[in-house]
Amino acid sequence: MNLDERIAFLVESQESLGKNIERLYETVTQQGEQIRAHDDKIERLETSIVQLGNSVITVNDLVGRLAQAGIHLTDRMDRLAESQLATDQRLNVLIDIVDKLIPRNGRKH
Repeated sequence: MNLDERIAFLVESQESLGKNIERLYETVTQQGEQIRAHDDKIERLETSIVQLGNSVITVNDLVGRLAQAGIHLTDRMDRLAESQLATDQRLNVLIDIVDKLIPRNGRKH
């Protein structure tokens, strides 16, 4: 290879290298943009996860409160049933007393 051929080869190689560097720069730039987009998405996901975590705590708190209210309501219903039973018993005693004191349909006790 003579000097002119070597120079032409070097110039050609330099041009090819320059084009490759340009393509590499474009690729790196695109990947940088993709990384920034992914960072934004990750940040939004992190925010959503925190909000979801807060919601779960709120839901768990509400479920706990509802359970306590259900227990309280059940207790009150049990006491009401006991009270109703006692009222029924006293009413039956009163009915028996009234039946003994007041004749019905012309009959006496």
